[in-house]
Formats: sequence, C-alpha cells, structure tokens
Amino acid sequence: MCLLVLMACSDNNDTSSEKHIDWQVRKVAVVLPMRYGQQQHWEQTIGMAADGLHEIQKQNILNTPDGSDTQRVKLEFEWFDEEKEDLEQLGEELANRDDIVAVIGGKFSADAAILAAHLCRAHKPLFTIATSEELVRAYASTGSLWAMVESDITQCEILLSRALYYGAKTVSLLANGETLYGKTFVDWIGFQAEELGLEVKSIHDFRNETLAEESRKAAEEDADVVICVSKEVATIESAFQQAGSHSRRLYSDTAHGVDVIEMFGEKAEGIEGVTFGASPETGFDILYEIKFGVQPTHSAAQIYDAVIMLGWALINQVTTPKEATLNDYLKEVANAHIAGACGPIEFDRMVYTTVLSTTYYHYMLYQGRYIILDYISSTGSHRSDATLGAWNWKAERMQEFSDDDNPNISYPALDQKWALLVAGSSGWSNYRHQADVLQIYQILRQQGYDDDHIVLIMEDDIAYNANNPHQGVVQVRPNGANMYHDVVVDYHTSQLKPEDIKHILCGEQSERLPKVIHADKDDNVLMFWSGHGEPGQMVWLDQSSGFTTQLAKETFEAMHAGEKYRKFLCFTETCYSGSVMKAAENIPGILAFTAASPTETSKADIYNTDLHVWMSNRFTATLQDCILNSPDIPLRDLYYKLFINTVGSHVMTYNVANYGNIYHESMKEFLK
Repeated sequence: MCLLVLMACSDNNDTSSEKHIDWQVRKVAVVLPMRYGQQQHWEQTIGMAADGLHEIQKQNILNTPDGSDTQRVKLEFEWFDEEKEDLEQLGEELANRDDIVAVIGGKFSADAAILAAHLCRAHKPLFTIATSEELVRAYASTGSLWAMVESDITQCEILLSRALYYGAKTVSLLANGETLYGKTFVDWIGFQAEELGLEVKSIHDFRNETLAEESRKAAEEDADVVICVSKEVATIESAFQQAGSHSRRLYSDTAHGVDVIEMFGEKAEGIEGVTFGASPETGFDILYEIKFGVQPTHSAAQIYDAVIMLGWALINQVTTPKEATLNDYLKEVANAHIAGACGPIEFDRMVYTTVLSTTYYHYMLYQGRYIILDYISSTGSHRSDATLGAWNWKAERMQEFSDDDNPNISYPALDQKWALLVAGSSGWSNYRHQADVLQIYQILRQQGYDDDHIVLIMEDDIAYNANNPHQGVVQVRPNGANMYHDVVVDYHTSQLKPEDIKHILCGEQSERLPKVIHADKDDNVLMFWSGHGEPGQMVWLDQSSGFTTQLAKETFEAMHAGEKYRKFLCFTETCYSGSVMKAAENIPGILAFTAASPTETSKADIYNTDLHVWMSNRFTATLQDCILNSPDIPLRDLYYKLFINTVGSHVMTYNVANYGNIYHESMKEFLK
C-alpha cells in the first residue's frame, strides 16, 4: 500500500504546531478539461496528493529532535480549462511566468504538443497524460517532458491483445489519422496485428464529418473486433449506434471518464475498452471512492503521481539546494523508485521522458459505473515478451489438475439424462438470465432431451414484455435465433420457493410440485442456474433469502443419500456463485462450475442498444459456444476455455477430487 495514498486520506487538520515550519509556496499550473464534472475530479485528485505531501512534511518536522524552524514546500495550483484557453498564448505565458514552476496537463495529444513547444523550450517541466507516440518522440531529448503513461503504441497492442483474448481472428480500426492521437493507432496497428497473427480487415480513417459513414462501414464489414479511437469524446457517439452489429467494439481510453457518463448516459451503457489507471496493489481506486464517494475519473492515478513526483522534487530542491534545475531534481526522484498510485514511478534513465510501465484497465460501463474486467500490466522493455499480459496475469490463478487424479472412481452404466434449468430473476432489466436459460434449453432439446426430462423454471415475463419490440422473441445475441420457440415452462419462479429446488432434485413429487426429476443411481443430472447472487446465496427474485450455501449442502447430501444421481454436473452463473457451490465439496459424484469465485461478481455481456438490456453473461456465452461446437469436450478443456474467456471473474470448479479425472470425463454423457 502506498504510504502517500494512506496519508492523503488523513483527516488530521491540526495546524497548531505548524508555526515552526517555514512553508515555501510553489505554484503549479494545471491545464486540463474542466467540463462535465471533470474539474471536481481533478481538484480532488490533486488535493489528495498535495495534502499527503503536506502531512508527511509536517510530521517529519515535528519528529525532529530539536524541533527547530525548517523550510518545507507547500503546493498551490492555478487552474486553466484546456478546452477553452488559447493554448498557444497560454503556453507562452506559462513558459515565461517566474511564479509557475511546472505545468500539469495536456490531456489531449495535440494540446500537449502546443504546451510542450513552449515549456520545453523554456526548460520548464511539463507533466502530461497525452499518449501520442509522435509527441514523446518530438520532445524526448529536451529533458522537460514527463509523460506519465506509455505511448499509444502500447495501448494499441493492449487493445489487440484484448481482441485475441476474445478469440478474434480479424480486426478493423476506426480512427482519425489526421489527429496526433489517432495517427499512432493508424501507423502501428498493421505491424502489431501481423506480429500477433491477426488480420486487419481495414482501417477506417475518418474525419468528423465522415465518422457516421465510416462507423457504418466498419459494422457492415463484420470484423470480429472493431477498435474505436477518437480524440474527442463527443465524436464517439456515432460508434455507439453501431454497437449492435456482430463485431465487438473495443474503445480506447477516450471512452473512459466521468465526461462520457455525463454526456451520453444510457447510450454509453455496455461500451468496453482499454484505459490506463492505478495499479490494483496500491488500492488507490478504492481509497479514492471511500474518500470522495465516486470513482476516480480517467487518468486520475497518473495526475496523482505527477503531483507526488513533482512535490518530492520541489521538497528536495528546497531542503538540499544545489546548482541544479528542477528537471535534474526530478531525475533524482525518478531514480529513487518512489511509489505512487500506479506503483513504482520509474523512467528510462537515458531520456527520462516516459514511464517504463503502465497498468491498463480492461473496462466496461455497466449500470452507470465503470467496472474493471481485467488489469493488464506492461513492463517497459520487456512488455513485448508478455503481449497477452492479461492472460499471463490470470493464468497464475488457474486451478491445476493432474491427469493421474482419481483413478479408482467408477460409475454404473448410464441410463437416462435429466436437467434442471433455473432463471432466478424476473423483469425486463434481467433479460439475460432467462435468455441464457432458454439457450441452454434449446441446446438440450437439440441433443435429444425431451420435455419430460427437463424441469424449466423461469418467470416467463420477457418474451411478451411491453418493452420487447419483437413480441415472442428472446435472443442471446443481436439478430440471433429466437430462443423462445417450442418452449414448455414448468414453473414460474414466483410460484416456487428456494427450498423447492431440493424437493425437485430429490424427486419429491406433490400436488404443488407435479413436475420433478425422477433420477436414480443410473441417471445423470445436469443443473444450469442463471441469476443474481450475494455472498452465501443465489438470489431468488427479490426475496430476502435465496438458495443458500446451507440449503445447497442439504440438497446435495439428500440427493447422495437417496441415490438420486449417477453424476451430477452443475453450472451456475451468478455473482459469488463459488460461495454457494463449494457446498458440493466432499460429496461423491458432484462437480460444479461457477462463473465467479466466492468473493467476485460475474459480469454481463453483449449489450443491445435497441433493447437497452444485456443479452447474455460472458461465462454462459462461452459455455454455450463450447457445447454447441464440441458436445463431447473434455471437462478439463471446458474449464480452460471458460476460464480464459470469462473476464472480470475467475471461473472455479468444486469437488473434482470426488468426481473423476476431468481430462477424460467429458460433456458427452450429458449431451449425447
């Protein structure tokens, strides 16, 4: 945990003993976009860093043995709106002002280039979050440019790695190559895609007036992934409107920020892409939200680190004066390996222009909040050795199984196959849960199950919902097949209670439960559950208590004691699903796959901009694809595919040791 972040969260406002400190004021100019709520975020971020520096200096003075008067640095900031100022004039003014020691800003590459032209000529430090490769190359030799994030060469590579992560074979680029920002992507995507084995279908080099047309062309082209890059937030709206095509759209860092949420609202729901931010190890994002009640905006961590780095350099300049420029002091700080929100702040020791490593977020806008699906860390000169950084990061957490496991577990010959399918939610906003259950239902019917051997539980309020423009149609993908055909719904979710799941699985038929599973020790049972979850339970509609860990344990034990299955295979798509399905541990013949570990949320997938709903979940979409394409897939391979394709949570298995060798056990016994 970064000490400065912790100190910045201090609420200690005691200034009674500051009379011993001679505070030397140093003024810093901040040039960043201020509209759509951004100014408040910048002020909070910079204030958090400055307060931390102030507090540490005060405590250090108070802890000196003699308590003598000592000089220390107090930072003050002068604010300028990047989108309103005449930057040529402002750049010249700031370069010549003696009271301004440094400038933080230039969010946009073209603006940063204007500021750099003036400030670097005057040898005044400019800390920027602009990412153009040409900007860095142009001012690398001046010693005054301090880029707090790697150039977009890295971001382009990370975006392509995300495309590979989703199994893409073809990509297209939608970018304005006329801008300094977009030019990096246009210049580098061909080379990087070839290195990664991807085919670039085309590069749509738009201008503002042609964006809508180029976006439409990209959609019609049907590449697996379209990478969308826009200098201005306002111009990405046209790309949103094409998001219902087959192509998955991945956006660059521009589409991440409080300004996007403020400008577009629900129109932006479901967008995903890559941006840069804090290292998860520092806890910056969490502490920021605790302190201010909101998520940090785009680039907040880099701006925070710029203040930290500049602050330490100024403190050293005041406390240990020598014949050296502020840039020289900054080099010393860079060599000292101090830590900030992004982790260790390290620069190349040849030119000290750009940080050596950046943490990237794979983000998605979900219910008005940005969620982080994965962290991808670059490692400077070694970055190209770990192009698929997210995979390498996740692979360390993948469960391991031995091909020699469980040689003595045996089962009787298979007789019949049964299935229980449950959608635990209701309502239009939860469209995806019933859609996914219906997709599994249709797969089972195709695989030879008859309705007598499937118990289907869903509220059935989606197909003919008033919000559905396609009455009688439920899909799991835009323009996909209708999953709501020849469907026999056995129970509405609201007709049952969570404990009825136990009765159904144990074959306890009654007047209220006429349809149950009549399996015995020679029959296989498959369960698929999609819905919401909380720690310790899979939620049942809006009831306070759902299908809990304890109820799951009682159910599994009763099934085993009553010989109600030969093999029992469970797939659960809920948040915190591992916390419930761990109840299967130590019970013979049961194997559970969960979309998330006991401490994680699972993530929705495939947002339909016409229906304004999520159509599926990533875990389930992968499961469906796997069993459709390979009905006899070994369970070890199924786990592998589910794990690497489910972003934002870790797919878990439970009770492998009491089920069998999953290298040889397969889906064949449940599907064919």
